[in-house]
Amino acid sequence: MDNGRLLQNVLVTGPRVVTSAHPAATAAGAAAYAQGGNAFDAALAACFMETVALPMKCGLAGDLVALFRRNGGAFEVIISIGPGAGALARGETLERLGPRSVGVPGAPGGYVALHRFARLALDRLTQAAIRAAEDGIAWTWAALSYLIESEELLARYSPGHPYCPGGRRPQVGDVRRLPGLGNLLRQFAVRQGDLFGGEEGVRLVSELQARGGILSLDDVRQPTARIVAPEAFVVGDEARLSVTPGPTAGPRLGRVVTRARSGGKALPAIVRSEREEAKRHGRQAADGGTSVVTAADDEGNVAVVVHSNSFPRFGSGVVLESGLVLNNRPGRGFDLSAPADARNAPAAGRIPQTTLHAWALETDEAVFVGATPGGVNQLPWNAQAIGDLLDGADIRAAVTNPRWALDERDELTAEEGTQIAADIAVGRWVDRFAHRSVQQLIRIDRGGMLSAAADPRSGACALAVY
Repeated sequence: MDNGRLLQNVLVTGPRVVTSAHPAATAAGAAAYAQGGNAFDAALAACFMETVALPMKCGLAGDLVALFRRNGGAFEVIISIGPGAGALARGETLERLGPRSVGVPGAPGGYVALHRFARLALDRLTQAAIRAAEDGIAWTWAALSYLIESEELLARYSPGHPYCPGGRRPQVGDVRRLPGLGNLLRQFAVRQGDLFGGEEGVRLVSELQARGGILSLDDVRQPTARIVAPEAFVVGDEARLSVTPGPTAGPRLGRVVTRARSGGKALPAIVRSEREEAKRHGRQAADGGTSVVTAADDEGNVAVVVHSNSFPRFGSGVVLESGLVLNNRPGRGFDLSAPADARNAPAAGRIPQTTLHAWALETDEAVFVGATPGGVNQLPWNAQAIGDLLDGADIRAAVTNPRWALDERDELTAEEGTQIAADIAVGRWVDRFAHRSVQQLIRIDRGGMLSAAADPRSGACALAVY
């Protein structure tokens, strides 16, 4: 692997910045700025393009968590995760994958909540993504790897899915056309948060129930988005860490970073103990099919958006003819073995726990915001990046430094060059940049200068716009 090439174009600086997990999405965000939009417009345009460029990770049937601030004000949070289906109150049960794992789509409501602070109409912000869906977008090596890893899942629950037309596995560079996703985005621009309240909802529910799913039209019609305050922690030398609150993993991140900065145990040991505590209280979820977009402008607007289909990729494994991937947030987020009265047991109307979260770190010199995908490793990867920043690293180093990961089996893998405490056993050493973390960070200097860094591990991209 050419590490020198990977490290090029990681960092950008300018009056307006945008990052995403795919170059086309970052370009769509930059185009929104060029059309007179602000950071919210840029973030949304990038998100919509990601629903076409990376539909196995995020989309209109997924969910959304966002940390944002307006005009330099206080940070706020959008949580738009669908609740447990009404059928759970009538004795129906969930499964981790397949039709009975599918949850209420929260992404449409989340995008609309964020759009309240944008300038451009939704039909303009979705325009580039619609064109990409209809004219085609090339398969990248990252997207193709997600498809290959999901072949068994898709064969089981969605044979004949549109991602392998004619049953043939695509190759890097092949053009993928999904006009059905373009049409769905076009309808979203009109129906907005009520996207699944009409014909599209009837289609989704009918097809899902025919396969044995438990969602109803009443479920998909309910509003999902709410705006809440972040949870705050004092870390390091009086730095302030704001995190998205529960049911996201933000509070867990705050506790881990606070303990790490107070000395004592090494970070991997702290993460392990936090995971054990989360399991005891039914809070441990394991998402993986997730993508991140960040944007900031010279008017003081900032947005960090984490949108997800859950599971490692392709969500529930249920894919509609349009190419829409249905999330499995309840199947993956609820503790399916918990007693009925447990905090994270499946229940009608209850929001499942999620590993999704975003954060903002405020120091004397600057404000940093960020997030990463990575399932259960979102927490340790964010904790490592925040620790680097508190130790004086710049954002370029914070997204490129070697890092370790801790999988669901508790095996610790570390990239070559990672600094690990002597008393922490490394189960496996891997190549530099082997972990697909796609960390994305923005630095806002107290004077207003903006910088953004995008993790090179899986093709993330940052752009500055003047």
